Amino acid sequence: MQDHDIDQYISGLSLQEPVAGFPKSRNPVTEQVAEGIEQSFLNARSLVSFVSEVNGQRRKDVLNSVLIAQLAANKAHPNDDQVLEWYKTFIEILNKLGWVIEQAEFSEWKAKGSLFEVENAIIDVLTAAFGGTFVSVIKKTLSAIKDLADSNGKITAFEKNTHSVQKGAFQIGIAKEENETVAMQIGTFLLTSDNQIKKILFFKSTKESTKLNYCSRKGTLNEEMYAKGRDAVVAKLGDRVTEFVTEIDI
Repeated sequence: MQDHDIDQYISGLSLQEPVAGFPKSRNPVTEQVAEGIEQSFLNARSLVSFVSEVNGQRRKDVLNSVLIAQLAANKAHPNDDQVLEWYKTFIEILNKLGWVIEQAEFSEWKAKGSLFEVENAIIDVLTAAFGGTFVSVIKKTLSAIKDLADSNGKITAFEKNTHSVQKGAFQIGIAKEENETVAMQIGTFLLTSDNQIKKILFFKSTKESTKLNYCSRKGTLNEEMYAKGRDAVVAKLGDRVTEFVTEIDI
């Protein structure tokens, strides 16, 4: 896609909101974005974390591009049985916004013991992709989420957006700065189980009754290209950023 087509492409996207929005914060998400510290955000059906060196504008660009790609994929593929198509559309939209994303295929995650734990799968997949140093922020985030009450509005909305009774899909992203630009490792996880899914990030089951497929890709943002559509993305999203992105205190 040519650079000069970005505004037109963004304005032409059709968006569909997730099932649930997050509780309203006193401060807009744009004011919550910081610099020099690790941060994590729930973003529709994704969890996006930043290591400390990622600057504020890049954090906003990551959060906004991930959100608009999800909402457009929701519109194109709204049904639970269209998860793979949803994912392909999500990646395609990121590409057209300026993300250069590596090719990758889905694999099945195998539990080492008899107990299947989604949290272990997340850590294993992202550690293999990014290394233990960068995964530390994900571990902190998972710990912070685990400590939240089941009735916390952020958690209840995330659960509604990520799974039905026996099927679920979510994404985990870690962003860092690399070669003077922002790079993000995106892990996409597709969960099916014979058991009822509750607390999808911490779901446990016997491995015989549960299956988890995952795909981990690295994306690098072409900032010159994205900058030409940045204002159009912000305008297209409008108040959706406040409704569907929220910080998790770590």
